[in-house]
Amino acid sequence: MADPPENRPSPQGPRPDPRQDPLYRMILAVLAASVIVGALVTLTGESLFGSRALANAGLGMAVLCLVLYWVFRLLGRRAARRREDGRD
Repeated sequence: MADPPENRPSPQGPRPDPRQDPLYRMILAVLAASVIVGALVTLTGESLFGSRALANAGLGMAVLCLVLYWVFRLLGRRAARRREDGRD
């Protein structure tokens, strides 16, 4: 299957820095907000709602979103480094 046009190298030069892409930044913002919401659910789940399962779900959500946030940041840095090195 062929790459979508936005993933192909353009004839004008290398692809732009993905860290400046609005979609990439929005994904990071949503993941960061999800980490905060997960942490709040973890802290208030048992004390406010009386549900240990809710607190555990909040912790799982916070940890998962934190890992995904870290992975997206890593991918963005690697793509920017490739772009700076001229390997794109």
